[in-house]
Amino acid sequence: MNQNNAIGMFMGLFIGDALGAPLEFTEPNTGSPLKDMIGGGVHETAPGEWTDDGAMAMAIADAYLTYKRFAPGIIAQNFKQWRNNGTFGTRNYCFDIGTTTAEALSASSNKRPYGGSCALMTDGNGAIMRMAPHILFNHNNKTMAIAESVAGGLITHGTGKCVVYSAALAEELFDGSYPANQDLFDKGIEEESGTVMGCYASAWNSICATHSFEDALIHAVNKGGDADTVGAVTGMIAGRIYGYDAIPQRWLDKLVDHDKLLATATMLYNMGDV
Repeated sequence: MNQNNAIGMFMGLFIGDALGAPLEFTEPNTGSPLKDMIGGGVHETAPGEWTDDGAMAMAIADAYLTYKRFAPGIIAQNFKQWRNNGTFGTRNYCFDIGTTTAEALSASSNKRPYGGSCALMTDGNGAIMRMAPHILFNHNNKTMAIAESVAGGLITHGTGKCVVYSAALAEELFDGSYPANQDLFDKGIEEESGTVMGCYASAWNSICATHSFEDALIHAVNKGGDADTVGAVTGMIAGRIYGYDAIPQRWLDKLVDHDKLLATATMLYNMGDV
């Protein structure tokens, strides 16, 4: 995985999150599609502001940069700092935290960080939306990239479906390949985008229906629903395939904390070369 594609994957997460945030919980936009970062929506985001997807990715990245290894207890602590104070996010308070994530963090401890529920109706997309740091840090080790992506997801999401879809997406992000398991896509395409199955399938649908980073992201977020997370997952995939250089400059110019995010991605990549 070259640096342009690896960093594109990381930055694509934040671009998709910020682009989709104003359309979260909306109906599909069948009129003029949103093509720019306008801000607004249920969380009244500023143009270019990202939400929980990006905040949790930064919490993971911080743990890697600080400890130079996969440290699930630290990641869980960082998640709690975000929940309690907004640390790693764009505000001094937490917003847009999912119920499954909040309950898992309340159940976890430093010694037992894996609080993800296996209960029915907890097949949420919160684990796959934030996995770019795991892949970036392990860009020279496919086994570790997949293993740590799955383990990182278990901190908040513990169902079998979350594990399977996390493993599939991690492998596809590492390889820069199209869906390796058609059955997972077929099973997800009719599901809600707030589920791990539906989010995965919706993101891949947008990738397969388009031929550029920009078109994939526009296609994804204008479906509405869980638009920020579908945008984040689509952004990771599109960034991995097309590279950082393919991200439209007008989006990069508006992305909140762009320079900090780019520096974080570069440090994670360099650390993975050691």
